[in-house]
Amino acid sequence: MKDVVANELTDRTTEHSNWMYRVTKTVEQQKLTQIEIETKDGPVHRLLAINDAPLDSAQQKQEAVRQEELIRDPSQQLAIKKQNDADERRLEKFLRLLPSAFLFRYDGWDGAYLRLNFWPDPAFIPPTMESKALQSMAGTILVNPLQKRLAHINGYLLENVDFGFGLLGRLAKGGTFEIERTQVSSSHWKTHIVDINVSGRMLLFKTISKQQHETRSDFEPVSSDLDLKQAEELLQSRPN
Repeated sequence: MKDVVANELTDRTTEHSNWMYRVTKTVEQQKLTQIEIETKDGPVHRLLAINDAPLDSAQQKQEAVRQEELIRDPSQQLAIKKQNDADERRLEKFLRLLPSAFLFRYDGWDGAYLRLNFWPDPAFIPPTMESKALQSMAGTILVNPLQKRLAHINGYLLENVDFGFGLLGRLAKGGTFEIERTQVSSSHWKTHIVDINVSGRMLLFKTISKQQHETRSDFEPVSSDLDLKQAEELLQSRPN
């Protein structure tokens, strides 16, 4: 697992690359289909369909206005980039903690992948409040044994996770998450599926619900120096 984590971090840092791909996700009970492009200034996208129905003329105009405003107002894209960077940092922290937070056991093969079961290591001391959830997490990991890359991970919360003795928040037992990755080039792997179902309460009993379902496909490499304007032009040239 230490080798797997080292390879994943190398892919994310020293071998930076940008990609274009198709995204299908659920947002507020709506199924959205869009094309997304990674740029040096963060990701940008063009909405293609809502609930599998292509955008009508009014929706297309609204989408064109949104994209134009994004280019004219750098603060909008900066906010998107900050959020994306924060998500990336959280994922990187999670990866770094994998070898020390869990114990692993060989569980056979799943096709070409090596399957490992994982569960909390009693000796693990969470370095942050956010990482406390790892003490209550278990599941299965699939590893590409030749490249030592993470292909799939799914897990669940074994018990409730309390923050600040339950006063600051709680994640409910039974919450699940799943991440599936796919190889897109000789050295790069990208996230293909994200599925998160977590509920609980935070900040003095405010109910929270984290439901995320996202699928990415049709990966194509783009320039690592791509800027916003170039990305928007590329988005417009893509068929629905």
